[in-house]
Amino acid sequence: MSLLEYLREDPDCRNLAEGAVHAVAPALDDPDPSLVTLQLKEWADTLAGRMPLPWNTHKAIDALNHLLFVELGFEGDHETYDDPLNALIPEVISRRKGLPIALSILWVDLARRLGFDAVGVGLPGHFITALRTDFGLLFFDPFHGGRPVGDARGAELMKAATAGRRAFHPDMLRPTPDRQILIRLVRNLHQRFMQAESWEEAIWTSTHLVLLDPKNPGPLKDRAFVHLQRNEPTPALADLREAQLLSPGPDPEILAWLAQLE
Repeated sequence: MSLLEYLREDPDCRNLAEGAVHAVAPALDDPDPSLVTLQLKEWADTLAGRMPLPWNTHKAIDALNHLLFVELGFEGDHETYDDPLNALIPEVISRRKGLPIALSILWVDLARRLGFDAVGVGLPGHFITALRTDFGLLFFDPFHGGRPVGDARGAELMKAATAGRRAFHPDMLRPTPDRQILIRLVRNLHQRFMQAESWEEAIWTSTHLVLLDPKNPGPLKDRAFVHLQRNEPTPALADLREAQLLSPGPDPEILAWLAQLE
């Protein structure tokens, strides 16, 4: 199944870990998500037998965090943070380390398999998770072992991730839609490939961003730029024309490019 086929079957991307595999498929030796989903099911089955009776949400999350971060040894990759492997879910499972967003995807998918209403939360510069409960949202940081996050910790994470350039506000703790999570995952890779001038990789990341966010002219502009770096003016021109149609008004950058190419 391609990313396009997955999006047609699951447009909201509720099967998050499966979607995360499809989203980065060109970077994988084996893009079949079944091994990932089977592994998550196995871990969920293990956890199901450990759930507390009588029910206690905090103890249940403690069990989830203990399995992922103690028994299985998952951790945030602080040493080689920018390694693209940290965004590839099968590699994250194999290596037991990854980006905040990748570890959060595993955490959310596993929590949902246990019946929790789990969501991702995209802080600027850092990604965390949350549970919807009758008492509001409970926040956790899978990059740091599932540590609970409140306003004070959120401010610390923001300060570290943005070098103090962004001030924390509680509104930043709003849940991120699942499809937007996949967009952010692929955008992380795309930015790394663009910085490295890895145009072969950047062409598929920009294409996947077009598929994931089809009403946004930004990915089309990005792909047009990559096409030009690959000496492919015809598809670049097509992307720029489509991007202009999607733009709310005249885009000076697009118009300048069109004037050069047409």
